[in-house]
Amino acid sequence: MPAPIVGRAIRWGIMGSGRIASDMTRVLTQLPNTEVVAAGSRSAETAELFAGRFGIPTAHGSYAALAADADCDVVYVATPSMRHVQDSIMCLEGGRAVLCEKAMAPSAAEATRVLNVAREKELFFLHGVWSRFFPAMAAIRDAIRSGAIGDVVSAHASFGQDDGAGQASATLETGIYCAQFLQWAMDGDAPESIEGVVAELHKESGLDQHVAALLRFPGNRVGTLECSLKNPTARVGVVNGTKGVIRVPFPFWCPTEFSLQRMSGLGSQDFGPETKRSFPLPDIEGDFNYVNSQGLAYQAEEVNRCLAEGLTQTPKFDARECFSVMQVLSDIRNRAGGDEAIQAAKDKKTIQGSGYS
Repeated sequence: MPAPIVGRAIRWGIMGSGRIASDMTRVLTQLPNTEVVAAGSRSAETAELFAGRFGIPTAHGSYAALAADADCDVVYVATPSMRHVQDSIMCLEGGRAVLCEKAMAPSAAEATRVLNVAREKELFFLHGVWSRFFPAMAAIRDAIRSGAIGDVVSAHASFGQDDGAGQASATLETGIYCAQFLQWAMDGDAPESIEGVVAELHKESGLDQHVAALLRFPGNRVGTLECSLKNPTARVGVVNGTKGVIRVPFPFWCPTEFSLQRMSGLGSQDFGPETKRSFPLPDIEGDFNYVNSQGLAYQAEEVNRCLAEGLTQTPKFDARECFSVMQVLSDIRNRAGGDEAIQAAKDKKTIQGSGYS
């Protein structure tokens, strides 16, 4: 196990200089017990510009130089998504803990490579599916476990936007939030199977650009998701129970509120009062590129806590659950067809064991 970091601030490096890297850096520079000590980009000029914006003392003109910087306790990997596997492994092999922006890998097999290196090196790694760390998500799970809506029978999530079709996989870019929401609603249970997938592929790239999927969970529970980089959707989450429903409005992947409503009587036509709960965002100042980016503070604080305690993973989204979500995404992409199906089929032969556990 790594030694706990005590008696000083947690020192961060930022790998990448894009919009999400800017949002995270803005958050980190306002957190207690936190220092951003280095930034790395693909050129010295870009790294220096980024470092200068945020008052970061060291700028590296390559990703490799940042990964080797011994002043960094942890590196936030926010490079282009197709580089996440190689950059995460490079940081881990250089002795750095890693918070990797989603999606951490194009497939479950590639995700396994990263998780295995983290385990072998006994270093902290976290897949940055940040919704897990919002207080609203914990409250939603508490409501489910308390039986407030009875037994969960189904859940649905949608995340579609008209930006990026043909440039990336919709399943990986937006479907990842849907898949992890369904798993959260099912109290961490992984699905037993993917029952059906409908997908539209981009003509030139062959990448999935609009996907809908049906998942079967243990206990005859059902999950459905819709994700897209071609068309916008409501971008909401819903959990249905035998006695009521929980609704999570836009943006469900970084929620600050949800509502709970009981339903009873003949045909479930007797609607009880709708109870709403709200959770203020952290008090982080500045202009952000993405909605509710102040909430990046939740996962950054969890990383700091784990490093201060010498942990290699967080129980809020550990390696088992991370792999489970990535396996679901791999299977959906395999069922979707196109160029990604070939790699996904190879992945299933690579991964040891069966199912999603």
